[in-house]
Amino acid sequence: MSRANRLFDPVHTLRRTALSALIVVPMAALSPVAHANHHVGSDASSVAAGPSESEARALVESTAEAVIREIREHQSEIKADSDALLAIVDRLLLPHVDAERMTRLVLGRYYRQATPAQREAFTQQFQRLLVRTYAGPLSELGDQTIAITGTKPGGGEDELIVESEVSGGDFGVVPVAYRMAPVDGEWKSYDVIVDGISLVNNYRGSFAQKIQRDGLEGLIRTLREQNEG
Repeated sequence: MSRANRLFDPVHTLRRTALSALIVVPMAALSPVAHANHHVGSDASSVAAGPSESEARALVESTAEAVIREIREHQSEIKADSDALLAIVDRLLLPHVDAERMTRLVLGRYYRQATPAQREAFTQQFQRLLVRTYAGPLSELGDQTIAITGTKPGGGEDELIVESEVSGGDFGVVPVAYRMAPVDGEWKSYDVIVDGISLVNNYRGSFAQKIQRDGLEGLIRTLREQNEG
């Protein structure tokens, strides 16, 4: 892998067995329905006037199951055409990302300096980068299982962290935590922490180096070239 590619590829710092979780669950936040009889434990607290903690736990579990099932049922199409996997991700996951919050956190202080057009362009290219980076591990879903282990308050008063463990594969049990926040009455996710490593923080450091050298336009251009390559 070239140095340029490694700059935007945190795979070398994350355990492969947990890579699938980076897209499968954290990017999804389905509407809280059909979970009335699903036992997820009592709420320790509720995010003010927003969706409940139990709904966050339930949607993480149900979304993982739905995506794994969809990929398993379309294995032949995915093996024949990698775009089939991208279509599944686009349809099931990307509409439920808190893209604005993720972009703001990943760009850090450079977010305030960016124009609305630059923010939109970066968000689009960053999402495509995530999908393409983790397409391989995601296509191998089937052996892993995800167990919700708890929740705790996030950094902001409206934020929640859903904790889980991913098991299966070559690395045993790996802790995976999802940072979530309510948007228009439903949970959306904007970061995932795999074995103590934050996806947002990991990319933020790499992107900051690129912006310092080539500016935000240079970063967006490089992302676009990688996504189209």
